Amino acid sequence: MEFISKNNGAIFFVDILGMSALTNSKIDLKNEDYSPWLDQYHKEYTDQFLAASILAEFREILMEFDKRYPNVTISQLSDCAFIWSENIKEIVLFASNFMTTAVRRGLLCRGGLTYGEIIETNQNHNLGRFIVGKAVTDAAKLEGIPKGARVLIDQEFPHRLWEQDKDFAGRVIPLFAPFINPLDYTTYDEFRWYVCPDMDVNVKNLSILSDKEKIELTKERLKVANVIRCSPKFNWNSKSKEGLTQVRASISFIAANEILDVLHNFEWTQEVAKRNEETVISVSKKVDNYPDYKLIKKADEIEWMD
Repeated sequence: MEFISKNNGAIFFVDILGMSALTNSKIDLKNEDYSPWLDQYHKEYTDQFLAASILAEFREILMEFDKRYPNVTISQLSDCAFIWSENIKEIVLFASNFMTTAVRRGLLCRGGLTYGEIIETNQNHNLGRFIVGKAVTDAAKLEGIPKGARVLIDQEFPHRLWEQDKDFAGRVIPLFAPFINPLDYTTYDEFRWYVCPDMDVNVKNLSILSDKEKIELTKERLKVANVIRCSPKFNWNSKSKEGLTQVRASISFIAANEILDVLHNFEWTQEVAKRNEETVISVSKKVDNYPDYKLIKKADEIEWMD
């Protein structure tokens, strides 16, 4: 009989967007949609091989993060995963960096973050550990609410982080903010992972950054949005009405203006007509080379560019 324990902890639930439609062959795909994922494996172009390739990448990232964050527990369930720990800071760092890494590797994911009672098995085995509890259920519910690669949180999550680690919580306060769901105009609380890509435990106080530091974070954020916009690995996501909505929503809020009080010329809302890696690299260089002095200025002075 397995030993079962009860603790309080933080839970990150993450899910790959669009997998159900893909595995049920509800998306009409062409060779150019399969090739970015399947050519490396020399597999035939089928929906099931594509799904398997995407899941393999998802699992590879989880395995890498399992080594990177030894104080968290990970349980993958096909195209989703539960990640939990008593250390809230570790879960915040995990969630932030997982979402960034997933986009860079061609995965569009969405998540939920909660804190509460966790009932889990304590034995490690090949089937993976499991958890139950209200916080677990709430994390999964939050994941399903928004459009795009957002991570929603319950209202108490930032307070729990503050109680456990005031120093870290004080430095990352701007990452927790409300947003209005355009579908029903309901306000939800969000963990804005995209504001600070590649966040580490020594992250600077995001409330008192210099202009240069704000611009550096903004450029990294825009390059994350640009991957979704231009990488051919997101072709398959865009071939269904629902998938295209998820893609465009992600591009729009990740590339939004005025985050960290920075205005810029790259407020994209849609994908490019023809995705390829050369365009990803080209536009990323354009973002990197864009003059810093043009990024913090009055809105009426901005000249939009593609």
